[in-house]
Amino acid sequence: MGIASPDKGAVASSAPAFEDFVFVPRSDIPLWRQIYNHLVQLIDDGRLIPGSRLPGEVHLAEAFGVTRITLRRALQQMQQEGHLTSRKGVGVFVRSPPSVLSVRDGSRFFESLRADGKIVDTATLVLEEEDADAFALEQLKLAEGSKVIRLCRVRSADGQPIQISTKLFPLHVLPDFATVYARRQSVTDVFVAHGIAKYRRLETRISGGFATADEAKKLALTPGTPLFRTSSINCDDKGHRIEWSSGCWLLTSVDFAF
Repeated sequence: MGIASPDKGAVASSAPAFEDFVFVPRSDIPLWRQIYNHLVQLIDDGRLIPGSRLPGEVHLAEAFGVTRITLRRALQQMQQEGHLTSRKGVGVFVRSPPSVLSVRDGSRFFESLRADGKIVDTATLVLEEEDADAFALEQLKLAEGSKVIRLCRVRSADGQPIQISTKLFPLHVLPDFATVYARRQSVTDVFVAHGIAKYRRLETRISGGFATADEAKKLALTPGTPLFRTSSINCDDKGHRIEWSSGCWLLTSVDFAF
C-alpha cells in the first residue's frame, strides 16, 4: 500500500512512509497520539505531499498494527486541526500548506491571495436581492425600506475549499450588480462599473471559532474544526459604506498579512 495522487484513483504498491514507524514501548504517549505525531512528521518532512491520498483505514490500521478505532482517533484529530481532509466516498487527503492573504484597500481577492501556484476558483452559491433587515440597515447605514444584494461564495485553491463568505451590498448604489458580476465573478469589477474606482477597508475583525455542521460541509471539514472568522466593511472614497462581509477560513489554510 502507499500514497497516490487524487487524480490517479489508486494507491501505490509500497508504503515507505509507514514502514519506519515504531511504537515507543511503555510510553506515556497513547498509541493514537504516537500515530498522529508520526503522520504529522511525514507531512512536515514532505514524505506525504499536499493532495496525496492516504491508504484506506483497514490497510493503514494493519500497517501500524492497531485497531481501526485507534487509527481513527489519530485521523480525526488531524482533520480537526486541518492537516487532513476527508472526501466522502473518495478518501482522506493531505491538505495544502496555508496561502497568504494580504489585507489591503481596493484589491481583488485573486491579487490579495498569494497561493504559491495554486489554482484559485470561486463558486457562487447565492446571489439575490432582498429587503434589508435590521442588521443590514445598521452595518451599511441604510434607510428603512432599503434593499440589499446578498452574495454567498466558496473559494477553493487547487480544488480544496479554503473560505466561505457572505456579503451584503446596497442595491441602490450597485443596481447592475448581477449583470457585471456574471462576467468574472468579481466584486471589484462591479464597483468600477458603478463609478467606484477606489474603495477602502473601514474595519476588519478577526476571531476564532469552530466549524458548524453547515460550514464543515461547505469547507469539506469535520464539524468542530478550528476556524478563523472574519468580518469587514468597505466604503468608497467619500466614506459611504458599500459592502459588509463575513467569512470563515480553515485555521491552517491562510496566513493574514496586514
